[in-house]
Amino acid sequence: MSPKIVDREAKRQAILAAAIAVFAEKGYHSTKMADIARKAEMGKGTLYEYFRTKEELPKSIFSLMVQEFDQQISQLEEAHSDPVEAIMAGIQLCFQDLDEFAYITPLVFEILGNKELDRSIGLSEDFEQWMECLNQFFITHIQAGQAQGQISSTLSAPIFARMLVSTLDGMATHYCMFHLQPKFFTAQVKVLEDMVRSYIKT
Repeated sequence: MSPKIVDREAKRQAILAAAIAVFAEKGYHSTKMADIARKAEMGKGTLYEYFRTKEELPKSIFSLMVQEFDQQISQLEEAHSDPVEAIMAGIQLCFQDLDEFAYITPLVFEILGNKELDRSIGLSEDFEQWMECLNQFFITHIQAGQAQGQISSTLSAPIFARMLVSTLDGMATHYCMFHLQPKFFTAQVKVLEDMVRSYIKT
């Protein structure tokens, strides 16, 4: 009889999916590791083989999201040679999968709202990394557009990029918190894109 082959990465992904579901239902503080093990349909001992503490789970969830976002940003840079269109694609990327993020928004605020917990988990560090990655993306393409004469040379790339990132973050947060209607939100995004195009042009 051959030994059972366990796909550890698939198992890990299943645990994270279960953790997201339980955190969304119960909140971080009320969730127990036994709840997550039950949701993942495994014994608690198996769960501890992958994650030693509950605190490791949110960090792993958001680290994975940051990694995926970094990969998507890299793909955008390869796909768009036109700096202005790359900026527009970056805006659109920020609003992908918002319904999935809305599912875990309460967890984010629960952790970030508790300084001691956030310090222990390090979630704000992941968000800072995420925002800085996006900020650098916009700075790079604004400067490329300026070099090509497509974007106003009087524009401060660092200031405009940070303002844009803050706007994108605020819009996404509002969508997740207040459950905005998709058609209304799509119209908002179109207005933002028109504003950006108008402001950065030479």
